[in-house]
Amino acid sequence: MERKILTLLVVSILLIATFCVFVSLNTNGPDDSKVVDSDNDGVPDTDDDLPLDPSEQNDSDGDGVGDNIDKFPLDPAASVDTDDDGYPDRWNPGKNQSDSTSIPPLEIDEFPDDPDAHKDSDGDGIPSSYDINDNVNLSITIALEKFEVTGRVDLFRWAQVYFDIKIDGTEPERIDNNGKNWVVKLNEKQNVDYTISYDIPDQTDERYMDIEVVMYDHDLILEDDIIDIGEGNEETLILKFDKVENTISSNDLTEGSQGKLWYVVTVSEEVDIPEATYDRTYRWRFNEKYWEFSLKVPVDIYKSYAESNVNRMPQSFGNYAMVNFVTSDDRVVQDVASKLKLFAEGENYGQVDTINFILKFVQKNVIYASDNSTKGQVEYWRYPVETLVDKKGDCEDSSVLFASIMDALDYDTALLFYVLEDDIGHLAVGIHIDGDHGEYVEDKGGKRYYYCETTNSVYGLGEIPPDMSDTPDRIISI
Repeated sequence: MERKILTLLVVSILLIATFCVFVSLNTNGPDDSKVVDSDNDGVPDTDDDLPLDPSEQNDSDGDGVGDNIDKFPLDPAASVDTDDDGYPDRWNPGKNQSDSTSIPPLEIDEFPDDPDAHKDSDGDGIPSSYDINDNVNLSITIALEKFEVTGRVDLFRWAQVYFDIKIDGTEPERIDNNGKNWVVKLNEKQNVDYTISYDIPDQTDERYMDIEVVMYDHDLILEDDIIDIGEGNEETLILKFDKVENTISSNDLTEGSQGKLWYVVTVSEEVDIPEATYDRTYRWRFNEKYWEFSLKVPVDIYKSYAESNVNRMPQSFGNYAMVNFVTSDDRVVQDVASKLKLFAEGENYGQVDTINFILKFVQKNVIYASDNSTKGQVEYWRYPVETLVDKKGDCEDSSVLFASIMDALDYDTALLFYVLEDDIGHLAVGIHIDGDHGEYVEDKGGKRYYYCETTNSVYGLGEIPPDMSDTPDRIISI
């Protein structure tokens, strides 16, 4: 009996050990049978942005086109660039220029097979890079209005008149009286009322073009005589067209020793080329109401600030350098200030509500981001226009934007700079208004500036965050 019990005990132990080994083998390490790699490219579907394409694993901009073939892997607006000139052939489905995240935004390539051309601003079919004047499709119109023979050309007191117009020495264009000559007496004005237009080649390096108008007296027997209508030593009317300036030397009347010619020359109107802009929309909530407006920021203005040769750590150079970033006179800042002022006036806001309304606009539309993450450097002050376009930045950027708007609206404004370490610090804004409106700082003259924190929407006018010192290291009046 004891032997049976011992045998059963040994068998039970062996079974338990076998089960444990089985469980261990099936629970330790990955279960390869559960790893899914739909396109068999060696990257699991969970890590593969394009799990059905074995040639692609990453789609950085999320536009559905893999980075390996996406010519703009960080811009969701486009992905194809046949001639590799940096300009996309077309927008991705459902996208347009306003979706472009590139700085400046991408522009469509109107000549996708030519790496040296991408745009035709004046719509004349000639790429801007080859066009001598890309603001206009060059052409001229010459209208001969009337003429008068004022001196004898030969023995007779009358003349048989016709005209030739020559463009840069090409075959002349004849102008006459419906296939006949005008027969006129001396000092007798004759209406012509003839208009002719010429298309001028835009793809050329020759800046100037000569136009010659020749007035003839037909002779039945001898060679036709030129009737002198030119100025100075010229017998003919010589006009010089400047293709770059789209202008022509013309005074509408030419008079020589034998005749006069009244004429009008017109050139093509320049194309109104639309200004390239960044289109931005701003949204925020204030007093239980949602607000929104859109803004077009000219690319050229943005670039002028972004590419300006200034030190982006102005606190190292003193108060003047810091205040220079407050651009309240800029037309984009003025436009934003005007929009916000109209909103506030429409709600009959007083000073305090107006300040908090604009403060909330800045707090909600400038996403806090360190300069290291956005610019790869410890300190980088943005101008207000840059912040309006980028819609992100740190305390200096949002404060400078807020200060610029408030100064544009004639509020008594100051920058409040708190040194944290080696000239790196925190920037806020102070607004001086009458009355008691919470916490403030005082300058050396005893003027109160109510604190405005631009990086966190929980704070309003006169509310200093608890971790901030009561006294800034610099109070810089604007």
